[in-house]
Amino acid sequence: MTDLEKTASVPPKAHETQQHVQEVGEVDLSAYDYTEEESRRIVRKLDWHILPFIWWCYLFNSLDRSNVSNAKSDGMTTDLHFPTNGYALMLTLFYIPFCTLVVPGVMLTRKVGPRWTIPGYMVGWASMCMINAGASNFAGTLIIRLLLGAFEAGFAASLIFYLTTFYTRGELGKRIAAFYSCNALSGAFSGLIAYGVFQMESKLWGWQILFLIEGAFTFAFAILTGIMLPWSTEQASFLTDREKEVARMRILKDGSTAVNTKFDMNKFFSPLRDWKFYVFAGIALCYGVAASVGGNFLTQIIGRFGYSTVKTNLFTVAPYVCGTIVLLVTSYSSDQFRERGLHLASALVFVIIGCIILIALPVSNKSAAYFATFLITFGAFTPSVLFHTWHQCNDPTEDGRAFRVGAFTFLANMGGIVSANVFLDKWSPHYVIPLSITCALEAVGLVLILGLRTWMWADNKRRNKAQGVNWQSKDVPTEALADGPKNPLFRHFY
Repeated sequence: MTDLEKTASVPPKAHETQQHVQEVGEVDLSAYDYTEEESRRIVRKLDWHILPFIWWCYLFNSLDRSNVSNAKSDGMTTDLHFPTNGYALMLTLFYIPFCTLVVPGVMLTRKVGPRWTIPGYMVGWASMCMINAGASNFAGTLIIRLLLGAFEAGFAASLIFYLTTFYTRGELGKRIAAFYSCNALSGAFSGLIAYGVFQMESKLWGWQILFLIEGAFTFAFAILTGIMLPWSTEQASFLTDREKEVARMRILKDGSTAVNTKFDMNKFFSPLRDWKFYVFAGIALCYGVAASVGGNFLTQIIGRFGYSTVKTNLFTVAPYVCGTIVLLVTSYSSDQFRERGLHLASALVFVIIGCIILIALPVSNKSAAYFATFLITFGAFTPSVLFHTWHQCNDPTEDGRAFRVGAFTFLANMGGIVSANVFLDKWSPHYVIPLSITCALEAVGLVLILGLRTWMWADNKRRNKAQGVNWQSKDVPTEALADGPKNPLFRHFY
């Protein structure tokens, strides 16, 4: 037997030495017996086998959710005889199941495993997207959008939870950003696809072809994902036995109290007893409005310039691409500095400034107003990444993380209902009232973020002073923190 085989055959004692640690002197990071090179090699393998699939999965999710904005610009609401404010009603009905079924959706993922739910959700919404191309009236479209929202509800939250089972807290931001960047980039893709599709000569309307193309590609990729994506480190065929053990230790050191635990209903709902949960909830609702404005209404905002349908869709590409770049850079910086609050706050500042510029400028001013749409995309998509990374980094339990991501995704999605009911056609093309409401909500979110981050910083400082150390979140193994912040050794990841 080689030395490596011997090492792999002896389970590490981390789980025995770190349970119920309460004193500074009891912390023993040497119990996690692996090298930095081993860790980097595993991360490279995980990235190569996971992130490309996740990226495409979420791209299709974003396309199938936001293509309705492009369809509207091609006359879908006219072709299907939508009533006054029918578009807003359609978006609202979509968001009802999309919001309310998030927690049940991620609970199902936690209970039966992402192997079944992630591809299953994709097949469901892809089918609805293709069926939507055959809708012949407003009522039929409403039913289809309700079902579409139901299938999409638990998908994003399940993806985030899935990633927490592979990556440490200091690696999570970049990985969530790697797939969530599609939320911004999908606007560019959708705009380019729409630009080409809407110029095709066909017996079908352009928006029907758009739905058929995007739905079919999603369906095919869902099947491929179910076959190719690894669903746990233990089942990852590309990892050796030693690498699987190191992957487990990495998560116990900086991610979770345990790995692959059974679903526990009491622990799942335990975050409701934490007051910080409700501050995070307020932040989620506020940033969700900005995310929805960037995803669903950018085409309408740019429509104030009075360009043709084709040019309007084309002009959405650059803001979406730049928003994606800012998202990736900010998330990378957040991981490098192991800091979430200030990075998250900076994104909301961009949205606030963009809204103020659009409110203040007359509709006739195109250049500065177009610049303002860039600012909105700079800040509209980044919060979803940093916010979910932030709260996930402060809960070391698998059940607690699953509930948090589901509950906060629900609240962020509620922001879509708010924006759908304020960005009404009667306010076009200036949209002063909708933009003012968006600006005010982002200001409230900014105050909540800075307040919570300051409290976390002060609490860490108080704990360090009481214990005579200068520790950060990375200095205490998460495996030892089964009781979370109640443990004196707990350090907030702010």
